[in-house]
Amino acid sequence: MKEKRQKEHVLLYKILYSLMIMLVYMIGRNIPLYGIDLKAYEDVSVDAQSILLQALSGDMKNCSLFILGLWPYMIASILAVLLVAIISLDSSRKISPRKLNIWTLFFMMVIAFIQAYQKVQTFVYKDMDAQMLLITKVIVFIQLIAGMLIVVYMCDRTTKYGIGGRMSVFMINIVDGMMNMFAGQKADRLILPVIIGVVEIAIMIIIETTEKRIAVQRVSINNIYADKNYLAYKLNPVGAMPLMFTSAVFMLPQFVCSGLYYLYPDNQKLAWLIDNLRLTAVFGIIVYLAIIVLLTILFSVIMLTPGKEAENLLKSGDSILDIYAGKPTRRYLVGTVIRFSIYSSIIICICQGVPLFLQFGGYIDSTLAMLPCSIMMSTGIWISLYREAEVYRNMDRYHPFI
Repeated sequence: MKEKRQKEHVLLYKILYSLMIMLVYMIGRNIPLYGIDLKAYEDVSVDAQSILLQALSGDMKNCSLFILGLWPYMIASILAVLLVAIISLDSSRKISPRKLNIWTLFFMMVIAFIQAYQKVQTFVYKDMDAQMLLITKVIVFIQLIAGMLIVVYMCDRTTKYGIGGRMSVFMINIVDGMMNMFAGQKADRLILPVIIGVVEIAIMIIIETTEKRIAVQRVSINNIYADKNYLAYKLNPVGAMPLMFTSAVFMLPQFVCSGLYYLYPDNQKLAWLIDNLRLTAVFGIIVYLAIIVLLTILFSVIMLTPGKEAENLLKSGDSILDIYAGKPTRRYLVGTVIRFSIYSSIIICICQGVPLFLQFGGYIDSTLAMLPCSIMMSTGIWISLYREAEVYRNMDRYHPFI
């Protein structure tokens, strides 16, 4: 009876589990690293770049246990997906989910070790002798790796037993970042960013709920429901995922340039890239928006697999109305997905780019330039969380009939 009662409240169980993970995460990101001089990080400027960093690490001061956050895992996931896509070009070669996980873990640990080493060298430590400083750096390095693994583990558990997975971590960081932007601001400075944010909420809801229904003729269905069979593609095919991964990918060239600049401190080109690959510079904003477009198209094609969908239709004998089976269907579906992903990425780029560019004209305070972007990103995440919760709520409804 107890087991049946638990199954009838799947949604409640998953919400409580997610809240528990969120609580642990919020505690961990407030634990400072060992031996760090916290006074050196008290005066941290709030701008678009620092808010972007907080969305990844959850720590604007950049000196807590969880500062690596999900960044190594997200970059590793993209590299692993690209590896699979390259291997899949050869139809005779396949890669199993287990091998994919191994490659992701390998990439993640390599990136985490490099990033942890880089951060260990740039931290400001308390006064201590050389031997104690070396020991402190080793401890901090271990803490950074351990903190990253804990965050990845919690997201994995949330994906399995809770709601949202890594999106819940992003939501905490984004909401906290918005609170930091609101703190101490005058009402007149908030008017324009909030208005833009409200408009972007409406836009995100529209592109998330608008879909194209492609009529499909099923050979196995020949009744009054035959005309209700279709393939549906959203105007925003993969939701808020590209926005989350864009934050991680945008930090990759900064990470590489910082590492190279550490080795070649006199290189002026590297110094220029480090200064301009930021959301407080025009060049950095353009790169950021270009990444949104590329990732939206990439994730749409890889995750929706329109080519595989066309192959499945051909094998089952089904077809799209007025489209020949085989290659014509494949071209039609791939073209539809790419076209929709381009439309949605352009809309998102306009919404993300306008407030970031307005900071240069003084129309929006630089400390609030990321506010509309954060509002739009959080809206996309909330929609995804709501849809996932709706699935489990329906499961609860149908349990008495199972």
